[in-house]
Amino acid sequence: MTTALFITGSGSHYARVRELVSGRLTTFDADPGMMPPGTAPSRVDVVFLDAEHLTDDLVADLRFVRVNFRDATVVAVASEHVVRQVQDERIPAPDQWILIPASDVRLQAAVDSLVAYLTAKNVRAPEAPVPSAPHLGGVLDMDSAHRPRGENTISRAVSRMAGSLDIHKLYDACCDALSELTGCVSFCLLRYDPTCRGFKIVRAEGLHPSVESSCVLSVTGPLANHLQRVRGLVTMDALAGVPEGSEAIRELELCGGVLAVPVLSRGVLQGLIVLGPKAIGGPYRMDEAESLLMLAASFASAVRVSELHNELQSRNNYIDQVLSTMASGVITLQMDGTIVVCNPNAAEVLGLGADSVVGRDMRVLPAPLGDHLYACLRYGEERSREEVTILAGTRELRIWTRRLLDENNQLIGSMMLVEDISAEKALAQEKRKAERNEVISQIVARFAHELKNPLATIRTFTELLPSRYEDPEFREFWAEHVRRDVHRLDDLVNKLVSIADPPETTRELTDVSELLQLAVERVLLLDEHAAQRIQTLANGALPPVNVDSNAMAAAIAHLLRYSVGPNRQNVTVKAELQDGPEGEQPVAIYIRTPVEDIEGMDPRSVLEPSYVIDHPDIDLGPSASQRLVESQGGALDAYRDKNEMVFRISLIPVAQGRDLTLHKRPG
Repeated sequence: MTTALFITGSGSHYARVRELVSGRLTTFDADPGMMPPGTAPSRVDVVFLDAEHLTDDLVADLRFVRVNFRDATVVAVASEHVVRQVQDERIPAPDQWILIPASDVRLQAAVDSLVAYLTAKNVRAPEAPVPSAPHLGGVLDMDSAHRPRGENTISRAVSRMAGSLDIHKLYDACCDALSELTGCVSFCLLRYDPTCRGFKIVRAEGLHPSVESSCVLSVTGPLANHLQRVRGLVTMDALAGVPEGSEAIRELELCGGVLAVPVLSRGVLQGLIVLGPKAIGGPYRMDEAESLLMLAASFASAVRVSELHNELQSRNNYIDQVLSTMASGVITLQMDGTIVVCNPNAAEVLGLGADSVVGRDMRVLPAPLGDHLYACLRYGEERSREEVTILAGTRELRIWTRRLLDENNQLIGSMMLVEDISAEKALAQEKRKAERNEVISQIVARFAHELKNPLATIRTFTELLPSRYEDPEFREFWAEHVRRDVHRLDDLVNKLVSIADPPETTRELTDVSELLQLAVERVLLLDEHAAQRIQTLANGALPPVNVDSNAMAAAIAHLLRYSVGPNRQNVTVKAELQDGPEGEQPVAIYIRTPVEDIEGMDPRSVLEPSYVIDHPDIDLGPSASQRLVESQGGALDAYRDKNEMVFRISLIPVAQGRDLTLHKRPG
């Protein structure tokens, strides 16, 4: 059992070290000023001090520990500034330092190495006598003191390994400690190599170059099996008395050794240290054996931390590579509002450098991106395919925001995907312009064709007028037909203008009944027979509407003429109040006409100019009406009701207090 005493402290790094040690060692907390004599634990192996700042209390705690726990290892969690102060002011220093501020990986590495050192330090070899074999140099001398003499060497090696994540520097630190501890003529450090599926020499001294470069011990060989089984130091004497011992000795001799130390990680053999005879002869002492076990345990822990770090680094590099090649921008925010990731695409879209964004507060992002990330993080307001404009309207983006959760479903941040759609929007706008120009060109061609008939009539009568002006019947016939054709020309021109770009209008309060009467009168001017087929109804006293009476009357007249059609269908016009959203009651004007082949058509299609252009037999009136109605703030719809086709115009009455600001519908 290894016992750790934590002197009271308040530093965050000190608390993290306390958390990392908890569960691995037997721990106690103590305040020296509140500890009565005789209440301290009987045996303390390590004492931790919070030395983030050098204070008089810290110096007093150091003295207290040195007096009351003489055999304990003293570890201070301190900053480099405190270390220098202790050295300059010649204050009694602790045995080991854990330097801060440090990343969590480095703190874990330091704690792992320290725990491995303390655990190995408390392991004692069995008291049974070991047979001697001086000629092999593999005897453990039991007469030496049990306390390891190489503690300073081990401490320095542990500090070197805890301060580095480079595997080659770990090899060097371990080998330097081996040379200093044992003074052997040769040694080698072997680690498992997945490429050759065996234990390969990674560092060696005193071996023949051919052995050093080509020797690979099998993971299922007798020496590896024995080390995995006993999990302790093995000498040639010990191997002589076990099955397959002679084969294990041959493997040991192949590496020039008389003694092997296992390098275990989580109970699995990951490598071994093989030592040759001592240069000055004589057996290996017990204190040296204990030091070797401590060194092997610390080395295994440091290697594991290095491998985890390298694996994490590889994953991060892979993620960075993926992020750098993504077509979309990626921005992530952590819990404190700091930007963690901003890939090159996102930096380019935002017009910022990635280095100027990562690690900065979210407010560095152009508005409203930071607000959306924060709303997602704090309130769970996730967005999908939402379009936003940044940089004073010069760039348009499509964004997605999502919360980020860890493996325990705990919130750790938020993420935003950014897609620059400025070019896409510009292309779509150009396409719409081109399509609109094409439609207008087709409409002009269609109107030019329809204008020929009334113009031909007018031209004929105009040519005959000088010679037949005195004929009363001719003048009456001329006046009637030419006047109607002139109205038709005016109606055609108004349709063209309405579809291309509704004119700017001036609104006024208009009674709905008068509006319907104006529409019927316009139809009468164009076709008196069609006007006879129209019946208008107005239910109750309807509130006035704020519209341009001429424009709205023209829109209704277009729908009436289309509904009557060439077959002279009967048309019913009805105006009434309807229930709308939020208590509104729009004035609805219904235009109904029976249609024989109602199932074979979509009524809404007659409102689309592109559909009408493709079908020359369909009048342009309804599509012109839709533009006029919408320019007045109203809405036009078309639908089927049994065997009738229905146009519905919805207008908001003035009495309901709606915004009556004049506006021109964009083209």
